Amino acid sequence: MKTISVIIPLYNKVRYIRRALDSVLKQTYKDFEIIVIDDGSSDAGPAIVKGYRDNKVKLIRQRNAGPGAARNRGLAESKGSFVSFLDADDEWMPEFLEKCITALNNNPDCDVAAAAYYLGTNRKDISTEFRRRGMNDGAWKLSNEISDSELKHSIYILHSSSTLCKKNIIEKYGGFYAKDNCKLGEDYYLWLQIMFNHNIFRILKPLWWFHIEASECGSASLHNQIRQPFLTDIEQIKKNCPEILLPLMERWLSQYALRLAQECMYNGESRQVENLINRFPAMKTFHWEYFKLKTKILMPQLIPVVRLIKQQLCQ
Repeated sequence: MKTISVIIPLYNKVRYIRRALDSVLKQTYKDFEIIVIDDGSSDAGPAIVKGYRDNKVKLIRQRNAGPGAARNRGLAESKGSFVSFLDADDEWMPEFLEKCITALNNNPDCDVAAAAYYLGTNRKDISTEFRRRGMNDGAWKLSNEISDSELKHSIYILHSSSTLCKKNIIEKYGGFYAKDNCKLGEDYYLWLQIMFNHNIFRILKPLWWFHIEASECGSASLHNQIRQPFLTDIEQIKKNCPEILLPLMERWLSQYALRLAQECMYNGESRQVENLINRFPAMKTFHWEYFKLKTKILMPQLIPVVRLIKQQLCQ
């Protein structure tokens, strides 16, 4: 039985799946299996996977059900005591698995290892931004003493391509959100629960490459962002949150909702703004940002002026 199960959800990523698979097969740590879940692709991606003559690689096909359901299917088929998920359009650096498994073996109180990454075509090193926001290498546990800046950004190191997890921890929360063919936010629904309950070993060295140019989420509509399950179906998240951290959970959700409300107002969707304010009233505690939002609500005629200034600054 392999130590690590690598699960790759695949849906119409024929241009990228070979890059992802090759990056796993080139890992310096070799004790793994690869489970590719074809989630109803209509392109030749599954045929590329079938072409690999390596007994580490297994292809399973299913009707399209969304990325959460595909990852959960891979989880159910996995044999390893640790699991890692790689999106079909991303890639790992050769030491990703070795660094992550070493961190967890050396820190048995940690249930998840998560690594920083390179972002986009210019290969931006995101670890610099993480450090600027207060993050450090090593074992970390969320507490009420965290700053708003670090709270806001801590979730971003917990990406589906960035983590190695103990399998039983993923199973504890039922895996990824899979209702209604959810395609956005299905991963944060899980990572939020893990972030608020478990010790995490953070590796602030880029060990994977986030190719946002190939990502469906990179062009997600504002409407879809508002409907992310951690904003609309939060009963399980709050139920699993330690009572002492519930106010902090409300603060994280309100931070996120406030940012979306700013975008909604900027795009003239005032009804959505009011809905977000009513659902997440704690956003009012972020006084300066909420003041800016209320100013836009009371004086919407200022929005085109702000938009023009931003356009000029970007030129």
